[in-house]
Amino acid sequence: MFLLSLILFALGIVSFSSMAANIDIEQIPDLPIKNIPTITAPSDADKKSGVWQISLGGGMSYAPSYEGAASNRLRFVPLLDASYNNGKFFISPLRGIGYNFSEDKDVQYGIRLSIGHGRDQSVDPHLYGMGNINYVPEAGLFFNQRVGALYISSGISSGSNGSHAELGTGVGFPLSVDDRLRLGVNLNWGDNRYSQTYFGVTQLQATASGGELVAYDANAGITEYALTSNWVHNYGKKWFGNAGLSFKQISGAALQSPLTQRSSTSSVNYLLGYRF
Repeated sequence: MFLLSLILFALGIVSFSSMAANIDIEQIPDLPIKNIPTITAPSDADKKSGVWQISLGGGMSYAPSYEGAASNRLRFVPLLDASYNNGKFFISPLRGIGYNFSEDKDVQYGIRLSIGHGRDQSVDPHLYGMGNINYVPEAGLFFNQRVGALYISSGISSGSNGSHAELGTGVGFPLSVDDRLRLGVNLNWGDNRYSQTYFGVTQLQATASGGELVAYDANAGITEYALTSNWVHNYGKKWFGNAGLSFKQISGAALQSPLTQRSSTSSVNYLLGYRF
């Protein structure tokens, strides 16, 4: 079942990428690193071994057209999240497909196949000549730990667009019976290939831009830091809302890229979901 799901998920990426320009399938930036447990955060009383837990819904994200863009755009964010056996196995467009090997509810570690970040040059005039970056499958590992109200989350992924890693930490606490708030800080790192894919400009691309861009080689390093906040509200046992806000500071080779028009950006999103 797990291997079959991985294969189907990978094959679906190719066909999905052609229509994904206005659909945000990346992790919600206000959640730490596609972490486990899911954003629905069911209570311990709702968790059952050997049972599927499914959440459906959607919302909107208002974020930069691409990392470092001068303009923002509004995108639809689908919510389709399924987990089995208390989240041991999970599958969703936002988190990918993965398996958590830990038996400790406060520690999660495992493997994941997710969708690597894509980019369409048509989303912003400043990208003219850069061509499109396809959505590609990425294989990765994750490790998350919770100690009381504190959490640490981390992940590393690799695909044909390069390898990148994320590290996050913060605090999550209840505001009321139906409300929970999470505040955190995250950083993202990319290797040479990843940095060049998203922030580099080849001589051919510079020529295709009509002189608007200059050739630039982007090296490995931390690409951004982020402050995040996330609020989950339960409208009842089944319905829930998820609102998030994040502020990012682009750094390193990404900051010096001719593609980067703003050194700091912000994004906001809201999802409405239903638990099955």
